[in-house]
Amino acid sequence: MELAFARTDKTDGILVLLSYHSDYFNTLFSSDFREKSMPKIEIKDVKFEDFATLLSLVQKDPIEPTEDTAESILELAERFMLSAAKRHVELVLLSSEMGNLEKIELPDKHDLNFLLVETLKKCEEEDIEPTYEFSEFSDKTKARILDRLIEL
Repeated sequence: MELAFARTDKTDGILVLLSYHSDYFNTLFSSDFREKSMPKIEIKDVKFEDFATLLSLVQKDPIEPTEDTAESILELAERFMLSAAKRHVELVLLSSEMGNLEKIELPDKHDLNFLLVETLKKCEEEDIEPTYEFSEFSDKTKARILDRLIEL
């Protein structure tokens, strides 16, 4: 993992790429914050592996997120305004063995419309019976669930 981010003649290109994909990094690298001139910037409350995976998702040959790391990477993508990374995680979750209910909860929480729509297409009526507390979902997700029930 460290090799993916080792200092090379392309390191500045990676910073430009991050700035392009993230308002957070664009502001950090181009504004008058003291971090702009620092050789290293400490980012707290982040697991290195998850952060490296997140950053790799906007590079060639990304580190593949796993079902286990998906939610933390989604949270980091939101924290660092790196929405391009969310699509990679969404595709991993779509093909994962995760249950349909979890595949509905995560999109609701992290605004993953494609995963929500594709998961609901696979759901049968018994998969979305009102035994679950749907009141926790956003109105948008509740409407999609209702649309699916009407289709069935």
